[in-house]
Amino acid sequence: MGLMALSWTTEMSVGDELVDRQHREILALTAKMADCAKRPGGREEAFPVLTSLLASLDEHFADEERQMLDTRYAGADAHRREHEAMARTLRTLRASVRFPAELIRSTITILPRWIAAHQANQDSGLSRHAALLVGVTSCLPVASRF
Repeated sequence: MGLMALSWTTEMSVGDELVDRQHREILALTAKMADCAKRPGGREEAFPVLTSLLASLDEHFADEERQMLDTRYAGADAHRREHEAMARTLRTLRASVRFPAELIRSTITILPRWIAAHQANQDSGLSRHAALLVGVTSCLPVASRF
């Protein structure tokens, strides 16, 4: 299986402005990780880029999990387990991999595939649920929905 795309396409949209923006940011950081392998000296940036990527994922996961709680989303447990598994995988990589080239290769192999599957299987369902529940698009802040 080849490397997945590292840039946003409109087909990736789940219909939620906030989630889509966060996904674009996560993909941009993943692409930046891939770019680290191409530039002289770029490999030294791999660990700091992964730290930024983890922070973006943590924020994104927390936002989605608040939305799931606020909207009483039935699929919340499975969705949350996927978040936990990916965060654990990336943290394990950061802690166990010693060479930047290995970190880059592992991250850009694992994360884009996971994002594509997670968007299709989890995020799109959550966005549809939230939009139907409140009768508006789910990109509104939680406080504005009620």
